[in-house]
Formats: sequence, C-alpha cells, structure tokens
Amino acid sequence: MASAVFEGTSLVNMYVRGCWVNGIRRLIISRRGDEEEFYEIRTEWSDRNVLYLHRSYSDLGRLFKRLLDSFPEDRPELSRSPLLQGLITIKEAHDIEARLNEVEKLLKTIINMPWKYSRSEVVLTFFERSPLDQVLKNDNVHKIQPSFQSPVKISEIMRSNGFCLANTETIVIDHSIPNGKEKHLDVDSAEHL
Repeated sequence: MASAVFEGTSLVNMYVRGCWVNGIRRLIISRRGDEEEFYEIRTEWSDRNVLYLHRSYSDLGRLFKRLLDSFPEDRPELSRSPLLQGLITIKEAHDIEARLNEVEKLLKTIINMPWKYSRSEVVLTFFERSPLDQVLKNDNVHKIQPSFQSPVKISEIMRSNGFCLANTETIVIDHSIPNGKEKHLDVDSAEHL
C-alpha cells in the first residue's frame, strides 16, 4: 500500500493547515458510566474551512497504528518518529495543561509530516467531522449520555414557579405556591399554605 494518498471526492487537494487544542470534555461512553476524555480540537483546512473536533487518546493511538498499517515500508521510520514518544508523553502527563499542550504538539507534528503522510487518507479522515462531533456541535450531549440524564425535564422547570441561581446552577422550587394544576384546594392542602 505504498500509495495511500487519498483520492476520494471530498478531500481531493485538501489538507489541514493548522490545529489547536481548546480543552477537554469528559463524556460517559457506556451504560455502566465509564467516562473518557475527549480533546476539543479546532482545525483549519486548506480551503479556510474551520472544524471543531473531539478526539480521545485512543483515537490518537488508532491514528498512529493506521499510519503504520498504511505505510508498512516506512514502519521503522514511523516508529522512530516523535509520534510514539508524543503518545507516551500524553499518557504519562498528570497535569491537564501539560496534556493539552502535548496533544497539540503531536497533532502539529502529524500535519507537518511529509505530504506522503500528512495528506494521506488516514490523516485526513482523522481530521474529518465524525458523528460525535456533529452531536456535540448541536449540544445534544444527552443523546450520548443516556445514563446521565436528569429526571426533571427542562420544560417542567420552565413551567414551574422555580428559578435558577445564576452562579450556583441550583434550581429552587417553592412547592407551597400552587402551580395551576389543582383547580380547587381541599382542607389539607389549604392548611399547608
């Protein structure tokens, strides 16, 4: 597979010009409540299109493995490249800021590799928008985290007589004020008022 340069229709003559890591998002990835960190990455393409992506550490590892598989003749060279050391440094970093810097450094190393690699199908599809990115762009995180949903719906909060304390994100609801569902008050509920 010596020629792994992408010949598809959507990425012909396209390449990633720059990328920056903006932060980390922790998402629940299974019904058991397992969490994984996703790096928020801003990418700028050659056509000046900007995409916001979310990639995990395992995605970075898969990218390195796919590069090795796509260019078997260059396996020794790729194994000596700073990519493997970058993955190890990211894994060992305990400070979030250091980890973000290392992820950004690794991604910039990848996009600045020779064109044979940086414009290959493997690298370009890594930087394409995934279904996860689309869901997070629309802020439909509840579709990803079914076990992390609140039993209270937003519409109920808006119809209630509660309010939100801006800095604490605490919802306070006064149950002593009738909400209009009860047409008449019986004796017991009138005593509670």
